Amino acid sequence: MKEEGLFSRFVEEFEAAGGRLLFPRDGVSLNQALSRMVEEEGIRSYAISQRTPRLRAIDALFKELGLEKSRDYPSLDMGVTRAHGAGATTGTLIFVFKGGRDHLLTSLPRVHLAVLRMEDLREHVSEAAIPFLRDPEGPPPYISLVTGPSRTGDIELTHVTGVHGPEKLYLVVVS
Repeated sequence: MKEEGLFSRFVEEFEAAGGRLLFPRDGVSLNQALSRMVEEEGIRSYAISQRTPRLRAIDALFKELGLEKSRDYPSLDMGVTRAHGAGATTGTLIFVFKGGRDHLLTSLPRVHLAVLRMEDLREHVSEAAIPFLRDPEGPPPYISLVTGPSRTGDIELTHVTGVHGPEKLYLVVVS
């Protein structure tokens, strides 16, 4: 599948699962998209994983917007991490962490902002995961496949978001 078709398919599946692509979209700059999300979601605090692409630019914008940067993960409004890969056919993101606590940023805050490099997008999620599973040092201790924000349904089929993870999942795709 060609790159444009692959990206379009990914966005279609990602958004069908409840995720929201922030950038690139509708000619809006990255700063505009992030500023709008912060305002709409009422974000006041965040933490950002050190391996996130565009770390400095995103961090500087959030500081400029007056957000509090914190390492108190359970009380955060938003966690920002790198998505290490993605599969277009399902809109699934892959998160890999080898140590520390940054994996908590994908599940504890009510909003998760993932940053994916376009080069890490593959047709199938298995293609994106294989390099991590074949690491000569062994597979990472934490690998998570995420398709949309957290959702669950009880026995009465009442659907609830945010019970086992973030209520909202946003994505920025960079080159």
